[in-house]
Amino acid sequence: MFVGKRMKTDVITVAPGDTLHRAGSLLKEHRIHHLPVVEAGELVGIVTDTDIRNARLEEPPGPPGPPVADRKVGEVMTRGVLTLSPRDTIEDAALILHRKRFEAIPVVEGRRLVGIVAKADVIGAFLDTLNIEAIGVRVEVVLPQDTASVLRLVRSLGEMQLAIRSLVLSPRGGEFVAFVRVSTIDVASVRDRLRAEGFKVPDIADFLK
Repeated sequence: MFVGKRMKTDVITVAPGDTLHRAGSLLKEHRIHHLPVVEAGELVGIVTDTDIRNARLEEPPGPPGPPVADRKVGEVMTRGVLTLSPRDTIEDAALILHRKRFEAIPVVEGRRLVGIVAKADVIGAFLDTLNIEAIGVRVEVVLPQDTASVLRLVRSLGEMQLAIRSLVLSPRGGEFVAFVRVSTIDVASVRDRLRAEGFKVPDIADFLK
């Protein structure tokens, strides 16, 4: 999964010389929270709805000056923006969004803005990878951290004539937890069969401890 396949390319942008009123109107009209700031095709900053709110709150007391709405985007935008490239992975995007508490990240080639990737795009990518919309159920199996155990699990599911919709391995205390989506709705029978074959299939309550 790469950012270039999931990013939006029809990016709504503003220029440093645009007013905060225009920026705020675009945010409201398109129901977004971030606007990349572009000058001569290059990304020079980003402005958010929070930046605009803060500009209003920070209006100094005293004789009235120019209305806050007439201030320029370049005055309040964030410079030195953290960016991604189209060749970065969706996992990279997810990590940055989570650690930095961002809602979206601009995507650039050099300094040229080519797209933007948001939390919703990342979630959509993982939903597609997990194939959640296909008919099936998820089974959790605890395995030793070796390839042979994974192969044995795949072989056993194949012998049950079940198609694997997706398979994710997650490290847990020196073991793997295999989260497997299989093409059936009879999860109880799958669990019973796997346990009979010697696999460690925990109950849901074990994951809530």
